[in-house]
Amino acid sequence: MQCNICEVRCEINKHSMGRCGTYVSTGNKITQYPGMGYLGAYPISIEAVPLHHFYPSGKFLQIFSTGCNFQCPGCMARMPASSRPPSQQSSLSPSEIVKRVLQQECLGVVSAINDPVANYYLFRDLAVQAQEKNLLVGCSTNCYFTSETLEEFGQLVDFVNVGIKGYSDRGYKNCGVTSSTPVFRNISRLFDMGVHVETSVAYSKGNEDDVIKVAEAVSDISSTIPLHVMRFLPFGYAPIELEPSVGEAEKICSALHRYLDFVYLFNSPGTKLLNTYCPECGNLLIEREFYRPFGSRLVKPWVSHKCSCGYSIPVQGKASTEGFSEAGLIDSYSISQAFSMVHAVLTCLGVLDDYKLMDIWGEDKLMDVWSKVSNPKTLTQIHYMIRQPYSYLEFIRFIAEKANMPKKGEELVSFIHKRLKIVQNLSAGKSSYYVYYCMGSPFFALNAGRMENNLVTFSGGVSINKQLQKEGKLGVSVSPSFINEHNPGVIFVSGFLSRPLDEFYALCQKYEIHVDAVTQHRVYEIPPSWDFGSPRWILGLMYIADKLHPGKLEVDLKKEADDFYLQFYGMRFKEARPNRSFHRPSSGIWPHTQTLYNDLKMEMPKQGSTKNFDNEIIQPFNILPALISSSKDDRKGVKPQ
Repeated sequence: MQCNICEVRCEINKHSMGRCGTYVSTGNKITQYPGMGYLGAYPISIEAVPLHHFYPSGKFLQIFSTGCNFQCPGCMARMPASSRPPSQQSSLSPSEIVKRVLQQECLGVVSAINDPVANYYLFRDLAVQAQEKNLLVGCSTNCYFTSETLEEFGQLVDFVNVGIKGYSDRGYKNCGVTSSTPVFRNISRLFDMGVHVETSVAYSKGNEDDVIKVAEAVSDISSTIPLHVMRFLPFGYAPIELEPSVGEAEKICSALHRYLDFVYLFNSPGTKLLNTYCPECGNLLIEREFYRPFGSRLVKPWVSHKCSCGYSIPVQGKASTEGFSEAGLIDSYSISQAFSMVHAVLTCLGVLDDYKLMDIWGEDKLMDVWSKVSNPKTLTQIHYMIRQPYSYLEFIRFIAEKANMPKKGEELVSFIHKRLKIVQNLSAGKSSYYVYYCMGSPFFALNAGRMENNLVTFSGGVSINKQLQKEGKLGVSVSPSFINEHNPGVIFVSGFLSRPLDEFYALCQKYEIHVDAVTQHRVYEIPPSWDFGSPRWILGLMYIADKLHPGKLEVDLKKEADDFYLQFYGMRFKEARPNRSFHRPSSGIWPHTQTLYNDLKMEMPKQGSTKNFDNEIIQPFNILPALISSSKDDRKGVKPQ
């Protein structure tokens, strides 16, 4: 039977569960996989979806399950999106979700992380039960529904954030589907149906024209629809060269204001473009601060939506007078991040084949981790384990035990422990430097208790971040006066969300940050994933120690990096093309995937021309992920679309 939920229109039969991998045929109709439910349910602030013009600071219960109809390269939620359906014992039913919404006094429920397209019948049951309790219902979605399904879907939801892959068909073909047309058609129809619609689009270097066309297309529907610009972060196979700087992203957002009244910039700590400005007079109406790559939070409650010039901002629903802050790793981005950190350890243990990784994840061994990661207590436990150098070793042992690879786990622990002792002996003499650790901007300080600041203190430095009283996800905004008053002699810029040093120094000059680290050019950008998220932090620790104790570490950092990469990735550091991935050391072809790469290359005449295959293989939206996904579908008996 043909599935008509989305425009992929998979054939569902006894041999195929479709692209989503979550549907079955009972002979005369298509249903959800038996016993399928939701894997997690956590309260979040609505800005985490993100939505900026719907019940500001409202508390919603975020839910997620598995499956997706898209196969996007570099997807941050790839683990849950591509996992097999959960068993009834490890998931939550719609009635249990509604019960939690009421118990936790949330305004409603929002489906995120994986797309509700993959769980449509489950989501429909939930929406109906939620509406009966007068609860709000919404989701993040690629909105690739068929017209017939959208008519029903529009009656089920109060709000959506539609993730747009681009205006041209190319972006959609890179995700394994054919066209952008259904998405813009569906956005228009949802808007006409009275659903609150906000949109998101990724901006990478080279797709400026496409992003502008997205803004034009959205403005044709309504210029009041907010557009959230996601500064592209290269994960998976994507090379870091495609990541625009924060400054470049701010420039394109300014260009988009020619078409849309409200444009917001994400993945950019310290930017002012999370704020809402009056489209008529330009007045600052509400201030937000960076709270996570895909989220923000209000600095103060948004009580009035009317500007002094008389313009009324189209915001739906009453704003909460008290903002809700998620603890630890409990929110959509942080949950995905937690899986990425587990993935990073597994990679170092030798689980390099994605098929094997998914098999391990689905077995009781790591399904135990998966179900525990869905448990707030374990999320809290992991949150604290990854914040200190020695407790991180226990995190490695925890994952190694679940993967039944204790010996490999101890090899990794031993490598890190030996170098911890070297730095610990060096730092016994302390460093004379006061140290400031920021992310992306000099005005965004990492939280005092984060791993990065603990690496500084472990190395003997004095972290001025420890003076911060306020906390937020990743960090908090600070003023130039805070930096100047503490006068750090060294500034480290996070390896996860960074900013080119020329932009960094320019901002310091513009806002008169005249500390020793700036005037004496001791601002250092940590290599990607060398200070958080991956066991590679041990290399970051040695890098930090070397800067805080010049000439005293007596360790060849290049050799240390080569040793780590050879032992745990099977490649030299100098051969790696780094990006923002926690688990991947390179955006190119790993040695262990070379055979697969060669096999695919041999198959290319059947698929199309082999011209430029070697160059295209490392592009962010390349053919390799789609071919791998097709191979995986064939393994499962899924008919490739």
